[in-house]
Amino acid sequence: MKAKNRIEWIDLCKIITMLIVCYDHTIQSIAPEEALKKQFFVGSISFHMPLFMLLSGYFINLEKIRTNKISFFCFLKFKHLMIPAFSWYLIQCCLFREIPGVKASLESYWFLSCLFFSFCILAFITKVTTNNLMVFIAACIITYFTPYCYFVKINFLMPFLAMGYWLNKQSKYLNWKFILPILLIYIILYQHWTFEDSVYISPIRFHNFSSIIPISYIAIFRFVIAVTGSLSIIYGCILLTKYFKDNIIIKKLIHYGKYTLCIYTIHFVFIKFLKSIFDKHLWSNEYPLVLFSILISALIVILTLSIASLLRYNYYTRKILLGEF
Repeated sequence: MKAKNRIEWIDLCKIITMLIVCYDHTIQSIAPEEALKKQFFVGSISFHMPLFMLLSGYFINLEKIRTNKISFFCFLKFKHLMIPAFSWYLIQCCLFREIPGVKASLESYWFLSCLFFSFCILAFITKVTTNNLMVFIAACIITYFTPYCYFVKINFLMPFLAMGYWLNKQSKYLNWKFILPILLIYIILYQHWTFEDSVYISPIRFHNFSSIIPISYIAIFRFVIAVTGSLSIIYGCILLTKYFKDNIIIKKLIHYGKYTLCIYTIHFVFIKFLKSIFDKHLWSNEYPLVLFSILISALIVILTLSIASLLRYNYYTRKILLGEF
């Protein structure tokens, strides 16, 4: 079977973002209070998960979705995203002697749950309108104001799925004349960004009518800083693949960018193990936390890739644990 042509800058962008996510989870597990004092940790939260959502939206084909039955399309996404998410959640429960729960199973790998439900919402809306622009406008408005869409952060990330779709259609804007002011906007907004502004602290959840304006203000700020940060990273990856495509490190990173889903699912097992250790043995400020976190997160990524390569040899583990149907 002929392999699909892959877009190198997207694979590079995916693995770089995954490395950032793994580092963030590592430092947060080792010393959560100290992590909040690190500018890179706080700053990267402003864009890393939105960037993953944006890259997912880049490949959405609404015409293809329309040709399938909703149940068939959602089942395909369920197999690819939710089966490995549920499987690794159960593995965590077994390893750490926890009782499984339905809510916890969805929140454990919340990004995959969010991506799955977002795809399902889009599939339903495509059956109502043939206007592709209206599909995303409707999806963003519906999820923004519908109660409980803050669950697994659907109302936060849906606009970035739309942004990725737009970027695919308007790739002409990926040039330095457009990205330079975008980068400057991100730098300016970053000066006002705090961890309290993140969706983890202030979700898009309306308690009453008067809460709509203040929450919307934070949501708009989050959206703009995430889009400008994401586009800056994307253009940086485009330049790297254009001018350094023969560099051995860049080539390796591009290759491993194909496997970010398995890195994401498996690395949480190691993160939970780290957390269990440092909950009992508090981190000492005598040691360089950032350097230690970088080394540990790099080791975790290497281990996840090694485990995934072994799982890929077996027909059932490849499907159930890696989502490679």
